[in-house]
Amino acid sequence: MNLSWLEWKQLPWIKATRGQWRYALRNALAMCLALSIAYALDLDEPYWAMTSAAVVSFPTVGGVISKSLGRIAGSLLGASAALLIAGHTLNEPWLFTLAIASWLALCTWIANHFQNNVAYAFSLAGYTAAIIAFSTVNITEIGDLWEITQARVCEVISGILCGGLMMMILPSTSDGDTLITSLNTQHARLLEHAALLLQPEITDNMRTAHENVIGQILTMNLLRIQAFWSHYRFRRQNNLLNYVLHQQLRLTSVISSLRRMLLNWPEPPAVLFSVIDQLLNELARRDCDKYRLAQILQSAAPTADNDYRHRAFWHRLRYFCWMHLNVSRWLRQFERADAETRFSPPPVPSLARYTDSAEASWSALRTFSVIVLGCTFWINIQWDAGSAALTLTAISCVLYSSAPSPTGSISLLLKTLLLLSLFSFVVKFGLMVQISQLWQFLIFLLPLLITLQLFKLQQKQRAGLWGQFIVF
Repeated sequence: MNLSWLEWKQLPWIKATRGQWRYALRNALAMCLALSIAYALDLDEPYWAMTSAAVVSFPTVGGVISKSLGRIAGSLLGASAALLIAGHTLNEPWLFTLAIASWLALCTWIANHFQNNVAYAFSLAGYTAAIIAFSTVNITEIGDLWEITQARVCEVISGILCGGLMMMILPSTSDGDTLITSLNTQHARLLEHAALLLQPEITDNMRTAHENVIGQILTMNLLRIQAFWSHYRFRRQNNLLNYVLHQQLRLTSVISSLRRMLLNWPEPPAVLFSVIDQLLNELARRDCDKYRLAQILQSAAPTADNDYRHRAFWHRLRYFCWMHLNVSRWLRQFERADAETRFSPPPVPSLARYTDSAEASWSALRTFSVIVLGCTFWINIQWDAGSAALTLTAISCVLYSSAPSPTGSISLLLKTLLLLSLFSFVVKFGLMVQISQLWQFLIFLLPLLITLQLFKLQQKQRAGLWGQFIVF
């Protein structure tokens, strides 16, 4: 049995770096401050303020700003929709069912067409309306609907303001440094990916590696959006960053095409693989130039005019080298540029602009059907916990509709809820029954949140689990 994790050097508080401590302390203080303000304002559900502070806890300023804007817009839109739906249809259960299901389907359809804050805002608008509307089914006074709605919005905004305040007090690393480092790392990773795919052997991790590289580039697009909100320099150079990400995504396509050509080549020349290794090593150097690449390419040039397979592969390989070199040049210029420099790269559309409308429609139809079936079951059996069940169902349908592997997301959510239920049971009957003041609870909560934040940063494989545990 390996008990090395019990050593004092392996404790999360000991091995945490200065940056990790700052991140964990900032987010934990923001959540505790949001909870205190919500209790001081006598809001209905103070923990929603703490949840909002946790959701916007990004390591960069741009991430906090972009997430906060999307969360505020989504909360206001969802609260307005809940007022209209519940205010006009609450006395008619079936009309209420069709109205809330249609709204959730619309939000799902719009969110599936974007991969930025617009998607998050409409996802939040969907399940915010569900949270408010399903919690008002037992009210008798119409004024209670307004009280619940405004309390929800106040809780969200107070949590966001607390997160922004702590970001100002304990600022994190610059979005620009993070973005530049990530772009260079991703550019070097493309060479490693090419070395993996452009080899004669076939390995099991080739397909998953290609999917991971594409996913990493799409994640880089989110970093670009966060940098856009952090400094006007990145707003000026947004077209360059978008062009670089387009070229990196195209490089993955070129690598894939070279791999397919190798698979359909019965007996490729042995010298070709040694030349590929030389090219990749040369491209990894900072002082790489076209002349040296051309010399290496010449050693693998086809000799026969009718060897079309060799000629096509050679031209494609040269295209890959020129494209990688071009992206490296743009990245160097971006690193050296100041706030006044303007670039004029070739125009390209926004990354992931074109989406599958048919897939979005299927996701919307699935959300609509699930909500209608759930409400039908709830209406017929008069289940006391039906509102909570339908709220969780709506959140799952909207958030995970565009996930590439919804099964994994749902299983992670269920695992989090199971662990949280056990933990809450122990805390409630072992500690909460002895606490009568808020400050006593905060003394317990602050170190707990700091520890969970450190776990999220240090245990990369369980980061999603710890993140959901903190939010819930």
